[in-house]
Amino acid sequence: MTRIQRLLGFLRPYSFRFFLAVGLMAVVGACEAVTALLIKPIFDRVLAPAADTAHILLFRIPHLNHSVYLQDFLPLRIHNVWTVVAVAIIGVAFAKALSEFLATYFINFIGHSVVRDLRNLLYTRIIEQSISFFSRNPTGRLMSTITNDIDRIQYAVAQTAADMLKQSFTLVGLLGVIFYVDWKLALASMVLIPLVVFPAANIGRYIRVSSRSSQDKMAELNNVLQETFTGIRIVKAFAMEAFEIAKFKTATRRLLGASLRWVRAQAASSPLMEVLGAITIAGLLLYERNEILHHAQTAGGFVAFLYALLKSYEPVKRLTGVNNAYQQALGASEQVFLYLDSKPEMTDQPDAPTLPPFEHKIAFQHVAFDYEDGVPLLRGINLDIGRGEVVAIVGSSGAGKTTLANLIPRFFDVTRGRITVDGHDIRDIKLSSLRAQIGIVTQETILFNDTVYNNISYGSRWPSEAQVCEAARVALAEEFILEMPLGYQTVIGERGQRLSGGQRQRIAIARALLKNPPILILDEATSELDSESEMLVQRALANLMAGRTVVVIAHRLSTVRRADRIVVIDRGAICEVGSHEDLVNHGGIYQRLHELQFVDAEP
Repeated sequence: MTRIQRLLGFLRPYSFRFFLAVGLMAVVGACEAVTALLIKPIFDRVLAPAADTAHILLFRIPHLNHSVYLQDFLPLRIHNVWTVVAVAIIGVAFAKALSEFLATYFINFIGHSVVRDLRNLLYTRIIEQSISFFSRNPTGRLMSTITNDIDRIQYAVAQTAADMLKQSFTLVGLLGVIFYVDWKLALASMVLIPLVVFPAANIGRYIRVSSRSSQDKMAELNNVLQETFTGIRIVKAFAMEAFEIAKFKTATRRLLGASLRWVRAQAASSPLMEVLGAITIAGLLLYERNEILHHAQTAGGFVAFLYALLKSYEPVKRLTGVNNAYQQALGASEQVFLYLDSKPEMTDQPDAPTLPPFEHKIAFQHVAFDYEDGVPLLRGINLDIGRGEVVAIVGSSGAGKTTLANLIPRFFDVTRGRITVDGHDIRDIKLSSLRAQIGIVTQETILFNDTVYNNISYGSRWPSEAQVCEAARVALAEEFILEMPLGYQTVIGERGQRLSGGQRQRIAIARALLKNPPILILDEATSELDSESEMLVQRALANLMAGRTVVVIAHRLSTVRRADRIVVIDRGAICEVGSHEDLVNHGGIYQRLHELQFVDAEP
């Protein structure tokens, strides 16, 4: 199925409105044709002093020996030709205006609705992807696809579709008038059609390619913006403003070059039509001069023909522009459908059961994980974590600590081996039921530009106000929350930037407390805090950890001294397991890490 067929497939829910709009645009085209037909009687009858009859012939049907007069379409019998023409002009204009208004509204309603559906589907499909998908696709590109690429499609489907229908029916009506007035001359005029169609098709293809390139450059620009604004503190700290400005200017220069390529192609369409139109008109004037002199054609007939011909060039030009817009939409839709066709890596098995409430243990059985084929990060992991046990994972940077923890909520799937919860392979149960029993507090606290109340209740189903407040109290966050201007209804800014690091962490702990999961993962939860904030957060974490099964990942060994067991990871494998006292006296990697941190702490 082609991309244009897939786009048209989104029209199905709006079929009635679409066909109604098509019918109304057909009326618009018919009104344009009638307007052209009125030119002939205006010149031959209205402007002729001897004209006194209102029986104005519109067209004949030869094989039926039937003539159709303008008088047949009027509600009253009018015998003055001036009045007939005046009433006809007003009536046609009114019918055209009303039909065009309704048709344009319906088409735009359909177009905007289709784009809304497409954008919602795209966002849903992206959100459903695994963590690895987001590591492969930059945030700027994802944002550009959802916004800029969809906007290009919206312009083509919503605004340009109305113009396409109107101009198509107008062109059909005017061509009918042209052939009716002088079919021989009409055929001669059609010789120029290939001169229009073939260049327009080539220009359209060039525009599609250039438009895709322009969208790619816009994605790069969005990526620069996202990275700069997110890391603005680092930019300021290292005085890199000039560097970032230069990088942004480079991105905008590339975007300008890509945009101008399709602008040049699009701008060539209209002048091409103007030149061809001028050539045609010059030839017609020379031909019709002799026809009128020999009474083979009336002046009114020639003016009607010329009017219809000139008016028909406008639809052709507009349809060329419509084609250009659709080519841009097709170029933009390439990335959209690429993401829509991406299959989520983490999916439930058919008829996957729901994970029962956690009761016994989490087990790693011969687990291995490769980020890339043939490049192992974890290997031969065998580990049991019992209910209510606090297990700390330590090791040097890059040893695989966070990856090991990320396998439990199935952010990634194991390459070999398996992970079970109470004997259930986590790949065989519903993913939502697994994650519903896991709470996570990370080093990088993720908060939303929303109220404190909504950030705490995020992920919990309709909690009461008392439950939210109790979670904040246990997380030692209630005191500073109540000091805020609006208390729990205070908006904390993007990523919680209006809060300190310790306050953000305690909001995250309150969120995990409200969820009340039996399994808890703490990933470097205090690594970026000062001593006072760390003390408060440690107390809040102690409240959070009470009665739960906890996996703690930490660089600072002081934060894991009280763990039931400490697991040391080195080069992707478990090399030591034991209590803090046992491992310190063991003389292995943990003792070396402990001594390094102790030595570093000396004045």
